[in-house]
Amino acid sequence: MLTKLRSFDFGLLITSALLTFSGIAVIYSLVFAEVVSNLALKQLIFFLVALLIMFLLATFDYRIFSGASWYLYLGVIILLVLVDLFGKTTGGATRWIDLKIFQLQPSEFYKFVSIIFMSAFLSRRIGRVRIVDLLYMFLMLLPPLFLILVEPDLGTALVIIFTWFVLIIFSRLSAKQYLFIFGSLAIIITIFFLSVYKIKPFTPLLKDYQRTRVETLIHPSKDKTYAYKQGYNVAQAQIAIGSGGIFGQGLSHGSQSQLQFLPKPETDFIFSSFSEAFGLIGDLILFAAYIFLLFRTVDIAKVAKDNFGYLLAVGVGATLTFQIIINVAMNIGLAPVTGIPLPFISAGGSSLITSFVLIGILQSIYIHRKKISF
Repeated sequence: MLTKLRSFDFGLLITSALLTFSGIAVIYSLVFAEVVSNLALKQLIFFLVALLIMFLLATFDYRIFSGASWYLYLGVIILLVLVDLFGKTTGGATRWIDLKIFQLQPSEFYKFVSIIFMSAFLSRRIGRVRIVDLLYMFLMLLPPLFLILVEPDLGTALVIIFTWFVLIIFSRLSAKQYLFIFGSLAIIITIFFLSVYKIKPFTPLLKDYQRTRVETLIHPSKDKTYAYKQGYNVAQAQIAIGSGGIFGQGLSHGSQSQLQFLPKPETDFIFSSFSEAFGLIGDLILFAAYIFLLFRTVDIAKVAKDNFGYLLAVGVGATLTFQIIINVAMNIGLAPVTGIPLPFISAGGSSLITSFVLIGILQSIYIHRKKISF
């Protein structure tokens, strides 16, 4: 155990912890704006639990997940079914199982389970993936995606689709297969926009509120005048970011977050809260921390001793990258609001634990990059 801990990537650990503490600080500052008063304390407790899980995962050999991938896949599907049957509904979405002391969100946990499942499947076929293998993966992806979209949770579904796509791209396909993949992607994007503009028979694929979010992105001025509508939300987020200036207004001093103009300042729009508090300088430091994490992920993928570890690291990097880019983009009006949390920063136990599970997987790959004698 001690030998493994000495092999830790402490840069990865410290950066993740500092990001989490900065998120807790912002969440605590929002208490003055009448956000749930114990939210920061809950986030701190989740951080301690997530840290423990990360250490436990790091000490295990990551290759055990390859053999357990099917069990993890079926286990999360059962949880997703339970959400649809007995889940707690908040804001029109049924995404949580109420455990009294903790609101469990299985769709968050499927993020890392999907990485494990897809990496295990592709690692045995890397360099010789067939079209039939891609179709099989697509079929395996449909049941959990359907259950997640039923909740509905479009943001998590997009994260999983993006990760699936990246893992396939890094599986050393043939030229014909790449053509097939990008052709399929073009068809999917076309169908998506046909649904946005209510072209039959694709209209039912998106719910009205999801369609409104995309329309607001395309025509941002259309919806600003009505409180709590999508255009209004993004406009207030942009004002919060701008009001932070170069050095920020400081914690609990921002007018947008403290006077409750900013919607969901502790989750979807926490980047705006962060920017208002710490300004451009704080944002640059935040981006530098994320870039460091992603570069470490790339380095760990390079030193992985097998295809499974390589693909796991690629999947973790894809998941974190997509969430960071989309969350920031939706705060500044460059992407529709999809409810994707900012890793390590946004409030939410399931999201924070998932982020540290991903770090734990990376640590395990790094620790086991060479044989260790005990």
